[in-house]
Amino acid sequence: MAVGDYIWIEYIENNEFKKARSKAASVESGELYISYPVDLDTGRTVFLHKGLEITAEFMGNGQVPYQFKSIIKGKKKDPVPMIGLDIPPKEEMKRIQRRRYVRADAVLDVAVKMEAEKNAFQMVSSNMSAGGIAVVLPEHISAEPGEKLYVSFSLSEKENTADITAEAVTQRVFYDEKAAKRKMTLEFTDIDPASHQHILRHCMRAQLQQRRNSLPE
Repeated sequence: MAVGDYIWIEYIENNEFKKARSKAASVESGELYISYPVDLDTGRTVFLHKGLEITAEFMGNGQVPYQFKSIIKGKKKDPVPMIGLDIPPKEEMKRIQRRRYVRADAVLDVAVKMEAEKNAFQMVSSNMSAGGIAVVLPEHISAEPGEKLYVSFSLSEKENTADITAEAVTQRVFYDEKAAKRKMTLEFTDIDPASHQHILRHCMRAQLQQRRNSLPE
């Protein structure tokens, strides 16, 4: 874990399960200080009280997710407000499986900007979930797993259109024999809570519609 890494925090407050996202602000011997977390549902800053038991999750080397239990130790301002928690020994951290989201077919125009390029490439998506998106990879573009990039696209929900932007990392580049096209799957690594919820709702509605369409008349 390093300064700037994202930390996801799960906890129970008033008998409700909640999840928030933060960043590692300072990593010292046995202690981790994080910026004030943002609730993933409301997008609001949350204040975790001293003694609160939490479950923290972060991405280790090779984008491998790890999880550990901890307790909020208190607040500190140096120079910005931070929250402290204990880091357990490495052997007490648990490697976890990637969480799966509802995935649905989605044909969208997607602007993809690779970190080493100045301009964005226009691509077309084939499917999407709240965790990532798959796009058709043009012949003149190459990509490698683990490559950092940025994506932007628009989602229409009823009468509203949501403009989505996110940081992502390439997970897989492969040839889809059925579609006779090269494809690239991307995992979102930094996406704001509102955009995350827009995609989640969009995929759930799309999957529900697909189920309705498959029912006999």
